[in-house]
Amino acid sequence: MTHDDLEKPVEGRLAKTRAAAARRRPRVDPALVVAVAAVAVLAFGGVWAMVVTDPLGGQPVMTAAIERRGAPAPEAAAAPETHAEAKPEAAARDGVPIVRPGDPMPKSGPVIIRVPGAEDARPARGGAPAAPGEIDKALLEDSRYGGLPRVAADGRRPLDAYARGAETATGARVALVVGGLGVGREATLQALAALPAEVSVAFSPYGSDVADLVAKARGGGREVLLQAPMEPFDYPANDPGPQTLLTNLPASANLERLRWSLGRAEGYVGLAPLAGARFLETEPALQPIFVELARRGLMFIGGAPNRADKASPIASQAGLPFARPAVVVDAASDAEGVDVALARLEREARSGTVAVGWATLSPLLLKRVDIWRAGLAERGVALVPVSAAGGAQTRS
Repeated sequence: MTHDDLEKPVEGRLAKTRAAAARRRPRVDPALVVAVAAVAVLAFGGVWAMVVTDPLGGQPVMTAAIERRGAPAPEAAAAPETHAEAKPEAAARDGVPIVRPGDPMPKSGPVIIRVPGAEDARPARGGAPAAPGEIDKALLEDSRYGGLPRVAADGRRPLDAYARGAETATGARVALVVGGLGVGREATLQALAALPAEVSVAFSPYGSDVADLVAKARGGGREVLLQAPMEPFDYPANDPGPQTLLTNLPASANLERLRWSLGRAEGYVGLAPLAGARFLETEPALQPIFVELARRGLMFIGGAPNRADKASPIASQAGLPFARPAVVVDAASDAEGVDVALARLEREARSGTVAVGWATLSPLLLKRVDIWRAGLAERGVALVPVSAAGGAQTRS
């Protein structure tokens, strides 16, 4: 008999003993355990609610004492103080001191910093225009993109300050804007030398030295606009370039792109589109842009010639001075076509309003404009800056 044979009876008896013990051990139902635990928790919560007063349910509590004070005793009448000697408490809003330039700062407590003219009713717009080439720092707002145009504290707008001012004209008036300047320096300088000072010019924002070229144009007594790239109908096949305002971007993104364009130079009267046919027809995208331009005291020239579109009513709602070109002068690429367009511009001017013509810089355009301008006075037509169509208010 082997060792394994001796172990078998013992193993059999042990197995029977374990089985019998398992049958006698009471089985615990897991569901019953969960139910008992839930009842215990609810019972504890009920006892806690009856015994403990805590309306915040155990949330952190901070207690602050509030002292109610009576109205301050009236002070004795005193002689009027000068502005420089006024105390911060002399003028307050809801009990908060207002501090003006020259006032001492309070030793404690919140204050309102009073910016001169920020809350005063603005006087009538207008004022002496800036001298040729001069930049009025009161009309600039610092930004990450450089100086941006803004309305001064006294109500002066860049449109008014930088308008060249049109001489009194009793007959028909036309305004011609030549765009596309600033990309080629030599071509831009040649255009500025060839075009009469009454012709307004619009600069693309993409030139590396656009700020310098704008300054040169203004130094010659010329009115300037900037161009901002806007989405055309065939975008992206026709892409105006980086920082283009797009109809599918949120307003915040388009406003940042607009400010990039506005920061490229200083001293201009308004903005014109670079492309932009689709953008100008999309009200949700265009409306915040026009509000921003109006807030900054600029004008806008753009839209389809002699056709009702959305740009004009949106500009009116935003309070933005707006001028629509009556004629695209270089729609035809030959000399005869340009001459016909310039003659049509004169006819539009005889209706009693300032007729605006738009053209893109080219050698052909420069030649035809020089010939056209020579006989304007004899035909009873005055050539005026584009701000005359935008309602600029200047003083002689």
